[in-house]
Amino acid sequence: MKFADKYESEPAAIIRKSGAAIFLADSLEQQDVLMALGDLKIATTILGPQDREFHHLRNFEFIVADHLIAKELVLFFEEHEADADGISPAVIAVTSNELEDPSILTQEVCNFDGVLKFPMTGTEISARLSVIMHAHCAFAKRYSAAWRELRLNRRIFRSVTAGISVASATLPDLPIVYVNPAFEEMTGYSRAEVQGRNCRFLEGNERSQPALAIVRDALKNRRKGLAVLKNFRKDGTPFWNELSLSPIMDDEGQLTHYVGIQTDVTQRVELESALRESEKLAAVGRLASSIAHEINNPLTSVMNLIYLAQGTDPSQETKDYLVTADRELRRVKLITEQSLRFFRQSTKAQPTTAAELLEPILDLYQSHATNARVTINLRERPSRPIVCMESEIRQVLSNLVGNAIHAMQERGGQLSLRSRETRNHGRGRDGLLFTVADSGTGMSAEILSSIYKAFYTTKGIGGTGLGLWISSEIVARHRGNIRVKSTQSPGSSGTVFEVFLPFDGIAPYREGVDISQFS
Repeated sequence: MKFADKYESEPAAIIRKSGAAIFLADSLEQQDVLMALGDLKIATTILGPQDREFHHLRNFEFIVADHLIAKELVLFFEEHEADADGISPAVIAVTSNELEDPSILTQEVCNFDGVLKFPMTGTEISARLSVIMHAHCAFAKRYSAAWRELRLNRRIFRSVTAGISVASATLPDLPIVYVNPAFEEMTGYSRAEVQGRNCRFLEGNERSQPALAIVRDALKNRRKGLAVLKNFRKDGTPFWNELSLSPIMDDEGQLTHYVGIQTDVTQRVELESALRESEKLAAVGRLASSIAHEINNPLTSVMNLIYLAQGTDPSQETKDYLVTADRELRRVKLITEQSLRFFRQSTKAQPTTAAELLEPILDLYQSHATNARVTINLRERPSRPIVCMESEIRQVLSNLVGNAIHAMQERGGQLSLRSRETRNHGRGRDGLLFTVADSGTGMSAEILSSIYKAFYTTKGIGGTGLGLWISSEIVARHRGNIRVKSTQSPGSSGTVFEVFLPFDGIAPYREGVDISQFS
């Protein structure tokens, strides 16, 4: 029975190593070791000076050699460790108690699996070899488990469909040290082409994307981050990359690497963009009729006043008519200006006050609210401006105000708008809190569980089902949150929406500041 037969559960890389090799010049020592190995029932091969080609020795479990040859074997196996398919053979050095310079052995012994110091009796040799071999097999068992886990992790990395990149956090500029095949397929770059480079090269000239602020914050604070970035493949075609960034720490808690999981979400982003445009067009259509109504009334008044003015002599009465006409025309101008401001799209994040966000919305919805017998109460507390995409946040607040008025259109009610500074204790961030509260019919628990789903609407054919879904996406991109409470209790029904936006939700773009250094 071979010594390794006791470890039948070991993988092939360990099991196929068998027997022992003896590489000893002294024939007596050779005979003593051979007998001891025979007692342990280990098949043994005698090697001579002609067997100095070490590659074929990998298949042995144990090698007993003179200490100088043993040293060469250890160095050889260490040098070729990366090419091995498992654990190297145990190297046992044979020396003599009469060694002229014992310090030489002391310097080498740390790399040997064991040492036999002759003279030794047969029993001593057998006992010593047994201890060394049991220790080696126990180590091999632990090693093989770790080796299996490592190879499994490598197979997982290479088989997942999402792109994986690993960057070193201990080297300057966070160079890439590994990418999996899915990353290569997604980007068109081979592993050799990206190793040593910072992943920002995928951004091309798109170095001022708002989502880079999320990446910058994650790297600065050594925490996880999720951002959708516009990247470019090797052939120059753009794609949208959902990057999930995670820091990797060692046993001492020191940052060593960053792992990035990349998912191509181009189709999703394009669909969301189309849906947002659809919602904007729907909002334009709804507001267009209101604007037309608002413009039509003063224009009719102007036409009548001009007609009257034509039939009178220049007098104080004529002057009064013309003053009234001027006032109505100014009203038309104001409505037009507010409409243009409402639909002007932001191209970059910039500081914006609560008043700049709310006042255009109230101007446009005032007539609608009056017709629905809704009284609007506005209270703005002085606050710092927030950095945001102005048109997007105005779209969120407009959607909430429009929904609130719709909820009260049958019986009228009160619409309260509030803005104030506050602190989000859950995230430890200061920001601005907008509150939109109505005294409408309220929403059931079933409706509340679905209001943020795409295409879910309670307005029938008059609604798109995209407003709150898009609003929640916009607020999330600004690293804020949106909460809702609603009740249908008789006499106290209503709904309250709260939108929290941190002051620095999206970093402003400033000339001369290259935020790509953080990506």
